[in-house]
Amino acid sequence: CALPILTKGELFEVAFWLIFAAAAYALTFKFDQDIEIYKFGANGWPRAVIILIALAALGQLFHDVKARLAKEASGERKAPSAVIARGSREYALRIAAILVTPFVFAFLLDSVGFYVLAPIFIAVLLYIGGERRWGRIIGISFFIYALAILFFAKLLFVGLPTGNVHPFYDISNWILVMIR
Repeated sequence: CALPILTKGELFEVAFWLIFAAAAYALTFKFDQDIEIYKFGANGWPRAVIILIALAALGQLFHDVKARLAKEASGERKAPSAVIARGSREYALRIAAILVTPFVFAFLLDSVGFYVLAPIFIAVLLYIGGERRWGRIIGISFFIYALAILFFAKLLFVGLPTGNVHPFYDISNWILVMIR
């Protein structure tokens, strides 16, 4: 069984993230220093994030191949409803929204805090990306949110922004008390 041929865009996306991860990993050797209170050193958590990026890229490749095999097996020719034609106004708006949303997140992060803003940010990105099933949006958002909190707060002991505006600061502190 020959592998299905992926589109140039699918191959470019995976190649971009793998090259990015390799280059970023190589850069971590420039600050390879021991830290007395952290056994993994200064480059420990950046390397962990970079490895997750590479794994996500490989997961995307696996997903693309699996979807192409399923499409070929079913003889499907029609594009899924979440796909928008390139060059259309809706496509341009979706791309613009995807590019602007992280800047809005970064702008609000200091005042609202990660603990309140992150699940909203993830849900908004899922919605912009085409997901319309609210149960999935909420479930996936909180799953990713929980993984991020466990990864940064429990595994890496990195303090995330709690916000400085009432009531967001209070909510963030309540969440911190609950996870510790």
